[in-house]
Amino acid sequence: MTTGSWWAAALAESVDASRPLAVVCNGEALVLFRDASGAACALEDRCPHRRVPLALGKVTPKGLQCGYHGWTFDGKTGACTAIPNLSADERVPPRYGARSYRVAEASGFIHVWLGDGEPDDARLPGSLYHPQGEEHTGASIVNVAAHEYLDAMLDGPDCLVSFDGVRITDFFLGDARTGDGWLTVDRGAVWKTRMLPPAFVTDHPLIVRTSVSLAGGAALVGLLDADETPLVTVFVASSANRRGTTSLCWRGFRHDARVASAPLRWQIARATGRAPFTVREQIDGAALAALLVAPSRDLAAARTAIRAPIASIA
Repeated sequence: MTTGSWWAAALAESVDASRPLAVVCNGEALVLFRDASGAACALEDRCPHRRVPLALGKVTPKGLQCGYHGWTFDGKTGACTAIPNLSADERVPPRYGARSYRVAEASGFIHVWLGDGEPDDARLPGSLYHPQGEEHTGASIVNVAAHEYLDAMLDGPDCLVSFDGVRITDFFLGDARTGDGWLTVDRGAVWKTRMLPPAFVTDHPLIVRTSVSLAGGAALVGLLDADETPLVTVFVASSANRRGTTSLCWRGFRHDARVASAPLRWQIARATGRAPFTVREQIDGAALAALLVAPSRDLAAARTAIRAPIASIA
C-alpha cells in the first residue's frame, strides 16, 4: 500500500539548465534543475557534505555542483560524481550521495513524488488540465496554512480565485461528489452587471466548479455557463511551505466558447488577451475566517477514508 503522492512543485518553464530553483513542497526543501539532456531533476536542497543548500550552486554538464566545496551530484540518482580534492584514480564513496526524488513533467508542471511506495504516473495531478491557446501563469507564497487553503477552495473559492466580471454566490448547485481521486462541488455565479443581487437569482447563468484532489494539493477551478460549457479553467498547485505558509503555482486559460450574455468588460478582456482570472496572492483574513465549514467536511472524510486502510495494514 502506497503512502506517497505526486505534487506539482513548480511551473515547467521555471526549471531550466541555467540555474537551480529552490522550492518547498509539502514541507520538504527541494532543488529543481534540468540536466544535460534537458530532463527535470529534483534533489534534497542540502549538500550531504556541509548541509549547505544546493540551490546556491550551479548546474554543470555533470550535474548540480554545490557552491561551497564544489561537490557535484547526478540529478537522477543523487550520486556524487565529483569531489575537487580527489585525485583522478580515487573513487567517490557511495554514501556521499544526495537524496533524489522521482520527477514527472506534464501539463506544464514539474511533479515530484513525495513519500513511500511506487509512483503511479497515471495519477499525476496535472493530468486533468488540458490547456488550449494562450495561458496565464504565476507562482507565489501565501500566508495561509496549506490545509486551510484547500478547505477554502471548497467552502469559499472567491476568497482565493476570482473571474473577471463574475460574482461567485454562496448557493451550492447540489452536494459535493467524489470520483477518480477528486472531490467536486458546484456553485452558482452571476455576471456583476446583473441588477438583482445574487441572493435573488434563481437560475444562475454561470457555474463555478471546484475540484480538490484527495491526495496531494491540487485544485481545478472552472467557470462554466448554465449548459456546462467551459469558459475558463484554472489549475492551482498548493503545498505546505515553512511557518504555516503555502506554496502556489498555477496555470489557466480561456476556452474558445463565446457567451452572448457576457458583459462588455468580458468581451474587451477577451479581445485584448487580458487574463480572465486572478489567483489571489494577498488573502483577506477576515473573509477567510467568516467562511462556513461546508464541503471541506466531505474532503476531510474522504481523505480519512483513504488513509484508513493504510493505518489498518500498519
